Amino acid sequence: MIEYEIVDEFATTPDKYWDMFFSEEYNVALWKALDMEREVLKFERKGEGPDETIERIQRLTPKRDVPSALRKLVKDAIRYEERNTWRRGDNLMHVVTIPNFFADKFTTKGTYRLVAKGDNKLDRIWKATCECRVALVGGKVEKHVVEEVKRSYQATTIFTRKWVAEKLLP
Repeated sequence: MIEYEIVDEFATTPDKYWDMFFSEEYNVALWKALDMEREVLKFERKGEGPDETIERIQRLTPKRDVPSALRKLVKDAIRYEERNTWRRGDNLMHVVTIPNFFADKFTTKGTYRLVAKGDNKLDRIWKATCECRVALVGGKVEKHVVEEVKRSYQATTIFTRKWVAEKLLP
């Protein structure tokens, strides 16, 4: 099992960030920029103010070839289901990701947290674990998945900083 953390800073407030993060406009543009197909399977918003919650399930499909480390495990494209549970008052979202291969032997989950750092500044902290319980290849799969997540977060951070600068800043 690999435990890891990714921290990025953004020039906005937690409320503005979450509103952007769950907006359809941002998501359509983000997933297109990341060259991934996205299908929303569930989006349920309840409550208001600090008690507002969102439960979202989306299916994501990267538009690229299956990496050699995974070719023996995956016949077609890699797809995964991302399950998000969020509560505004906590500035925290729980995430569980379920791949279309070895779903019973592969676990990746984490928390996506925002920490305000003063006026219009916050840290986005992704803290997660990745575990693949498959003899001989589990460690390679874990390493590959974590490297992919880190690359994806890099691209997402660049995209999001630009979005914040163009759409959220005064």
